[in-house]
Amino acid sequence: MSEIIEKRIGHYETLLREMWTASSKYLGTFSMNLLVERVVWEVSLEYKEIELLQYDQNGISCAKMAARLEENPDLPVEDMFMKFITRYVEILARLLGHERAEEIRKKLDEEFAGDLSASRGE
Repeated sequence: MSEIIEKRIGHYETLLREMWTASSKYLGTFSMNLLVERVVWEVSLEYKEIELLQYDQNGISCAKMAARLEENPDLPVEDMFMKFITRYVEILARLLGHERAEEIRKKLDEEFAGDLSASRGE
């Protein structure tokens, strides 16, 4: 796998794993699977490749997506992941309340240099 693709996917995989870890403290593993399944379904209506995202009780993996990106480097990965993250946080806010979801978003935003704020147009 090329180093550029590895970094590109690795960045988002790390972000998604952090989201999983932070959220599962409040929701539990079963609910996390349902949440991710719902977001994958919604985003797949626009970006079919999001269905390559793997998730189970151990968390999230982007390995299959990385392989697809290797085959087709023109996939709109940034748009797809930002749509996924934005939708995830929106649903999380409804489940946990805006205050808890905002805490998680801020923590992730600090760790990932503004990616979440940029996706929300802030």
